[in-house]
Amino acid sequence: MLAVLPWRLEISGAIAVGEVAAPGCGAGEALIRVAAAGLNRADLLQRRGLYPPPPGESTVPGLECSGVVEALGPETEGFGRGDRVMALLAGGGQAELVAVPVGQLLPVPENLSLENAAALPEAALTSWTNLVVEGELRPGETVLVTGATSGIGTFAVQLIRELGGRAIAAARSPERLEMLRDFGVQHLVALDDDYPRRVRELTGGRGVDLILDLVAGEWLPPTLECLAERGRLVLVGLTAGRTATIDLGLVLRRRLRIVGSVLRARSVAEKTVLVRGFAEYGLPRLADGRLRPVVDRVFPLAEAAAAYDYLEHERPFGKVVLAMRAPGT
Repeated sequence: MLAVLPWRLEISGAIAVGEVAAPGCGAGEALIRVAAAGLNRADLLQRRGLYPPPPGESTVPGLECSGVVEALGPETEGFGRGDRVMALLAGGGQAELVAVPVGQLLPVPENLSLENAAALPEAALTSWTNLVVEGELRPGETVLVTGATSGIGTFAVQLIRELGGRAIAAARSPERLEMLRDFGVQHLVALDDDYPRRVRELTGGRGVDLILDLVAGEWLPPTLECLAERGRLVLVGLTAGRTATIDLGLVLRRRLRIVGSVLRARSVAEKTVLVRGFAEYGLPRLADGRLRPVVDRVFPLAEAAAAYDYLEHERPFGKVVLAMRAPGT
């Protein structure tokens, strides 16, 4: 089958599409004929050899996909052949076929195309896990989302609204931030030297209750300044770098909590619980449009290298999607 080759080419640093062996379908798994796969920053890291898949998982990139159930292994229930599904994966999504535990499948609502659905699993489950499970978001709280114009960020601000929270969106591009107004986000803050002061102004000097941090690096110290007393920061992304010098006195004085969180390395059992929780809450809201995927651009599989470069260099608004066929065909 065709797939994005997982190896970094030492001369050009490019990626390519080629033939790999088709996956088997074991107990408790479904074999998916992939229609489209979402690209993520983790794929860029895997391309460089910095984020290998968990032991035993496919080395083909791809943490999410959509498609149709091709076959089912023993000990499976809840899905049938021909069902339209989207899947949270530990790897392997950027290929024509992928095997996935059925507990990591979600049905695709009728109002969504498979290309749009491919943009959902990683963004939706990362947002749900870190706002609800790790962040313990409560109605009426204020949440700062850094990197808010990304695929995860654009979904997170919607989920905050649905959960009864108030979102403050922060990102480096004021122009892309303005696009979030279409999702009901009223409070936009550009990441610059003055950004903690403006966040505090928006909260009457108090600070925010919760931060979903997709940026970190040099921005982590000023981001921590935005927290109210007893505030929580859930660290999910490292787009600005993986090292920072922070004032631990601030953490002590305000009794702050900093939580590190990853999704890919969690067990199948834990992912199944997370998927089930989001499905109960999120699927009805996806079906009626209260929540929706945000797709910046769709590339055909043959242009995988261009899709990776676009994600890395163009700062897309929302997700970049890789389609197994040319978009629109």
